[in-house]
Amino acid sequence: MQCNELSDPDFELRSELGLLQTYFEAFDSTVAALLDTGKENVLDALQILAKASKSSAACLYLNTPDNQVAHLTFAWRDSGTRLADFTPDPCRSLDYDGYPLLANTLAVGMMLSKSLLELPIAEQMLMTQIGVRQLLCIPMLEKGEPFGFLCFLNDTEIQRNHSELRLLAMLSNHVAQAMVKKRVEQELLCNQQRLRALVGVLQDMVFECNQQSVIVSVWSGHPDLPSAELLQGRPIISVLPYELAFELVHYLPRILQNEESAQFNCTVQTVNGPVYLLVRLQPVQAPSGQNHAVALIHDVTALTLEDAQRKTMLDTLNLLEEAVIDLASTGELARTTPAWAKLRGLDLREMAKDLGQPLFTWVHPSDGFVMVEALSKILKTTEPVCQRFRLVRASGDYLWVEARLIAHRTPDGLLSAIRGVLRDVTVSHLNEQHITQLALYDTLTKLPNRLMLDSEIHSAIDRARIQNTKVALGFIDLDHFKQINDAFGHQVGDELLVNVARQLESVLRENDVIARWGGDEFVVLIPDLTDLNVMRELSGRLKNAARKGVTINGMETQPTISLGFAVFPDNAESGEELLSAADHTMYHAKHTGRNNVCFYSDIVHLKALGREHVAIQSRLSTAIRNQRLQVFYQPVVDSRSGEVLMIEALARWQDEQSGWISPELFIPMAEKVGLIQELSELVIGHSFAKLREWRDAGLKQKLMINISRSQLFQPQFVAQLNEKLMQHHLRAEDVVLEITESVALTDYSRQLRHLRQLNASGFEIAIDDFGTGYSSLSQLHEMPAQILKVDVSFALRLHTEDGRRIMQAIVQLGLGLGLEIIVEGVENLETARFLQGLGVQRMQGFYFSEPVPSGVAELWMRLGLQAKV
Repeated sequence: MQCNELSDPDFELRSELGLLQTYFEAFDSTVAALLDTGKENVLDALQILAKASKSSAACLYLNTPDNQVAHLTFAWRDSGTRLADFTPDPCRSLDYDGYPLLANTLAVGMMLSKSLLELPIAEQMLMTQIGVRQLLCIPMLEKGEPFGFLCFLNDTEIQRNHSELRLLAMLSNHVAQAMVKKRVEQELLCNQQRLRALVGVLQDMVFECNQQSVIVSVWSGHPDLPSAELLQGRPIISVLPYELAFELVHYLPRILQNEESAQFNCTVQTVNGPVYLLVRLQPVQAPSGQNHAVALIHDVTALTLEDAQRKTMLDTLNLLEEAVIDLASTGELARTTPAWAKLRGLDLREMAKDLGQPLFTWVHPSDGFVMVEALSKILKTTEPVCQRFRLVRASGDYLWVEARLIAHRTPDGLLSAIRGVLRDVTVSHLNEQHITQLALYDTLTKLPNRLMLDSEIHSAIDRARIQNTKVALGFIDLDHFKQINDAFGHQVGDELLVNVARQLESVLRENDVIARWGGDEFVVLIPDLTDLNVMRELSGRLKNAARKGVTINGMETQPTISLGFAVFPDNAESGEELLSAADHTMYHAKHTGRNNVCFYSDIVHLKALGREHVAIQSRLSTAIRNQRLQVFYQPVVDSRSGEVLMIEALARWQDEQSGWISPELFIPMAEKVGLIQELSELVIGHSFAKLREWRDAGLKQKLMINISRSQLFQPQFVAQLNEKLMQHHLRAEDVVLEITESVALTDYSRQLRHLRQLNASGFEIAIDDFGTGYSSLSQLHEMPAQILKVDVSFALRLHTEDGRRIMQAIVQLGLGLGLEIIVEGVENLETARFLQGLGVQRMQGFYFSEPVPSGVAELWMRLGLQAKV
């Protein structure tokens, strides 16, 4: 009866239906498990497939992207099977090239169903390692291409009919589709997460709306606009600000109908002020097939405000007279402001022709080297570089410009451009040159003056010490010059000095220097000497040059000179000693008959003069320490009212043996022997005590005191000066500190710091002896000074046209810098009236009053000097 059941068609049909039922249930369970997440669900699916197919083990292999290798991804094994409970390494990764039957069968989308003995030797050896007796491999296809396969293993041979194999193929196909769907969904989820992250990074508001202008999805929001919860599912016009909603509703129909993108700007008023938005609309297709629009709203408030500020800045720069330029890294002019046309003397319409040309096109050839150095310096620093040069104009002439340039670099430090400002400094440059000429050269003879000579002497001595050479210095005095002046007048005397200076200069070597010392005295410097015979030969040429005939006012004269030479290091150890030795030698030459040349080494009795000099120094030291010096006062007067505005404290010395000693002698002597600080403290102590008496008497005039170089260099000077003021119950506003121009420029940066400390303490600063130093306008501008005292030498030259022009230039310069002007050395009414015409109100000089004792000074302070004006 059992045989009849097996041959009964109904039984076969029922068996096949049961098999179908089993596989369909397995299909539902497998797909459900695969579509869920997690490794355990995949293993459950393999277990379901293995049991449905009566397999001892089920494996899932997935191919590498190039389909050359299949990796074992998941595997399930029946606990009751005889298959090995471990997976050999060859089974974990299958190289298709090693198993051609498996590779070729799967490649064409067919199943491989074989018993062990039916397999090629390579596959047999692989299966034998784990005890497989029957193998079933079913490809997993995506668009007709295998991306892996399902492998069913049995430890015994079983028979599967055609229907079962077909069901397994169908089931595997659905499994493949489920895996592809799962992978696509995972990729879609990852892409969505990436998109949200990207939108979040961009900090833009992004939402999607449909054809009814309803917001269907919100990706990110904006802090000044409604939140995502308020926007979702609401019409645009009801939730967004009116300005934005109006524009969106206006653009949406065209976007949705024509499927084209659009962009517009919009300003929304919020509680935090206006917000500037850039809106982009892009059509997209919804899952329903309808056209939707994605709105990306970018906040450009910062950029808009920055652009507005940049435009305002550019408009402001265009108003300036300075040209703002951008140079390419190679030096070509890339951009500039309209002021460039003014500098170049161009019409604005012609300015574009200069763009793209190197800056050196318009640099004067003589200034090319300094500009190359400036640009080279820019490559090495992040600080601005300042350089003056002559800019060639369209007309062919040139003007002086000051360029302040700075490097613009990329984030990695590479030079990308050079930016700078150019301004016309022609007037100030020429004024500085003029003042430099006044400071370093004698106005009458155009020879170097004392200041320049001092620098040359020290340079020559420094070289001599290094090179083991000698330096000769000669004092020259014009014989009987006073008689010529008295007989023919100052104009003839000046002409004689100019001619003699020219003749003396003509016989010197190229590196020799001749300077005017003052009056009818000259000094000649002969550096780098290796043979003293050169000095003696040159002295003879100088003597003969002076005796050449000079015709003045139709009359020929033959002036003579007296010369005295000293040598470093033979006769002196420093520049000061060399000058002193040469001066003494010249006086010896003069006293021995004039028209004579003497050398220090040939005169034995000059040592006695040195001893007398030491005796005077010794008495000065005693006088300072015993408080025997006096303090006199010279008023500074308002030239219009005669009122005494300030009173200057000056040291005076009456020696017991020699009488009154000129301050031009004992003050340099005090500096040389290191007594200047004690002398200054003496003057400060006396004058502060006297000022306290004057304040108690109701007098308001300020006290002016001179500050020496050693005091200014002293670290505690400011504190000590303030302490002395407190001791006398005075204020810093009661005192004006006079600093000579040359002292202020010694170690300029350090002195500037000290001057600023004094100024911050409340002291007024006066630059004394202005015009005898060597300050640039930039230094003068940086000095914290309020008063400019013009040196007496300029007032003494007002009888000449050049002297008047120079004084006018100095006054205009000082007034232009906002400084009060005091002119020293006013000796007569004509000088006072001329200065009044220039706008100078404060004057000082013998015309008003010489330095006087404190009692007389107090009288002038009370009564004024009206009778003098």
